Amino acid sequence: MIRTVVKPVNRNISISLPEDFVGKQVEVIAFTIEEANKSTEIKDDVKTHFASEKVLSKDWLTPGEDLAWQDL
Repeated sequence: MIRTVVKPVNRNISISLPEDFVGKQVEVIAFTIEEANKSTEIKDDVKTHFASEKVLSKDWLTPGEDLAWQDL
């Protein structure tokens, strides 16, 4: 993986790739640093709880978990 930061002087950007990249599919993503910092900023901690709930429920909502907690 290659990661670099550039500051273009016009609308064109040129990149050089290593030889072993030739002939392979390469994904290039362009965004501003300010845009990246803004998207990772969380203004409301509650949003994190809701986002985590769906992922964690895959582990929590199982017959094995129900069995482990049945005596409580």
